[in-house]
Amino acid sequence: MTTEITVKGGGQPMVIRINGRKLVEYTEAQAGRDLADISGEFRISYFPRQALDDFGYSTLIPVSKSGVAEAMRITEHDQVEVLVHGQTVLMGWVDDISMQMEGGQFQAVISGRDKTGDLVDGSANPTGPGEYRQVTLANLVHTLCTPFGITVSTDVDVGKPFTLVALEPAETAMAAIERHSRQRGILVTSDGVGGVVLTQSGQERAPESISNPGNVHDMEVRISSRGRFSDVFVKGAFNSHLRPVTAPLKIGAKPLDAPLSASGAGLTPSQAEAAATLRFGHAIDPAVRRYRPRLFLAASQSGGSVEAQQASNPVDPNSATTSPASGAYRGHQHRKPRRKAMKPRTDATPWTLQDQADWRMRSTRAGAAMRVYTLIGLRAANGQLWLPNQKVSVKDSYAGIDADMLIGAVTWVAAQDGYRTRISVVDVDAYDLKGDIDTRHNGRSRSRAP
Repeated sequence: MTTEITVKGGGQPMVIRINGRKLVEYTEAQAGRDLADISGEFRISYFPRQALDDFGYSTLIPVSKSGVAEAMRITEHDQVEVLVHGQTVLMGWVDDISMQMEGGQFQAVISGRDKTGDLVDGSANPTGPGEYRQVTLANLVHTLCTPFGITVSTDVDVGKPFTLVALEPAETAMAAIERHSRQRGILVTSDGVGGVVLTQSGQERAPESISNPGNVHDMEVRISSRGRFSDVFVKGAFNSHLRPVTAPLKIGAKPLDAPLSASGAGLTPSQAEAAATLRFGHAIDPAVRRYRPRLFLAASQSGGSVEAQQASNPVDPNSATTSPASGAYRGHQHRKPRRKAMKPRTDATPWTLQDQADWRMRSTRAGAAMRVYTLIGLRAANGQLWLPNQKVSVKDSYAGIDADMLIGAVTWVAAQDGYRTRISVVDVDAYDLKGDIDTRHNGRSRSRAP
């Protein structure tokens, strides 16, 4: 005798609603949010074609007509709401539908993202305007999100207004938001339920610690050197903001005393002009012990300011020059000492392309080291939900970790074998523009943060 294996809709910790109607039968559902992907995602499966019977053998499962009818009613663009223990963790839309029938058996899978997925796909101001002046980051994000019906909230200081914001013609709304948030040290996240949050990393702590052995059911670690680079450069060219407001020459007037550019450092006007308009940032990852450079283009006039253009371009602390970084890895037979990272920013330092280089360094490094812990249940022991962007104390005897980490992603899973939570952790400064780059080796023992 075979039994239909389903997760019934009444009373389970995870509830799925399609267009406001509870989904009665599904075999597996997972929903989660990831700082790296901005928008949250979900995936729901119905009616698997095979399952294990009481003796452990694969057997076909009969499909009820009502179940097939329920699956066929779901179409793309349908609204999806995912609740975990009565708390809404994701609201979005059905993006993809997959259906299969084989031997009279039927299977359907729907997947999609939360509402901020439209910001990832949709263009920013396709009919204009393409420029804003003297606008704060919060106002800019609000302007770009309003047409999509997405709210914006902030829980940190977003910094001074931008002198100029220039949107690229083919740029998506989320790309424009993320690009400008990096210039103010702000992390952009989704709250999962139709809102964008401008914040900073690790503002809150997780409801409990992660221990292996302990509350960890299983663990997966993948570390790769392909996503890490010894040197990350960000280059851009900007219009000069150092030129006088009034033209140096006027018809019928004498030339003004103001030079073409204000040097402020004993430079000629042409040298000051070049220093103001040709900018770059340079971040160093000391843990990468071979020459692996990566260059990104700022490709925008946004973010230029008098303070930024008066600041000097970064100097490599290992050579005290701006010479090619490759010289630090060759020319000697013996092993060279570990390179020094660039100094972290201070509150008085103007935001420049150096901050974007630091951001790129940390984010690529976070993607190269994946540590995922699976815990039983959909919430912590105290009843609170695990959420992304929380600091969590991790003590893993197998991976050699004993320190505070940052929860980069959380996925809630309801499956035939029970409920569980997958938690991905990254270095605590992976999404922090204001901290120093972590120079520890992946997988080595770490001291606990105070």
